[in-house]
Amino acid sequence: MQTARPQDTGGARTALPAALPDARHLVKIGHMRYVMSNKWSLTEHFVITDGAGNPCFDVRGNLGLTQRLSFCNQAGEEIAEIRKHLMTTAHDILIGGQPVAEVRHTGFFGERYDIDSSFGQFTAKGSFTGWDYSISHNGQLVATISRELAFRERFVVETADGMNDVFLLAVVLAIDAIHDERRERNRSGFGGFGGSAGGGLLGGTFP
Repeated sequence: MQTARPQDTGGARTALPAALPDARHLVKIGHMRYVMSNKWSLTEHFVITDGAGNPCFDVRGNLGLTQRLSFCNQAGEEIAEIRKHLMTTAHDILIGGQPVAEVRHTGFFGERYDIDSSFGQFTAKGSFTGWDYSISHNGQLVATISRELAFRERFVVETADGMNDVFLLAVVLAIDAIHDERRERNRSGFGGFGGSAGGGLLGGTFP
């Protein structure tokens, strides 16, 4: 049964709990809605807004050159960081300067991503080329990711009540970066499978 989605609250949750809530808080999806538009996809800076279009977070960096993305709040303070592994497609997520998770592709055709974190084990499954997938924790749905076509294409992330939204958004960006890197490797003949034509938010690496 599909859970009804409540209305946007008009602001981002910025608290970073030390641990995830227990399972009773993880069954309601749609408490927070974040939007990322592809009009920022070819720059070194893009904005994540809430469902009403209010800026929540800034993402800056270049995974192709500096191997990192900086995740900042609206005061300009870095609250999270995404770092690419040098020898693999895996990415690390840091919050408050501390490593909290490793995101890596699992499966021959790219149908799954595993996230080993200090918050527990997470799994992402679905269509990553089409931006139509979900993230679960201990069998409970904690985030849904989708692509909407209106006046312009945009990418929507909805998170469950009580979740660490910054962590989940960083996971989504890491998955997009890994997926694009695998697709480019496949096109270039350097290995990797499951990459097919189609764009994501990051477009592989920023120019």
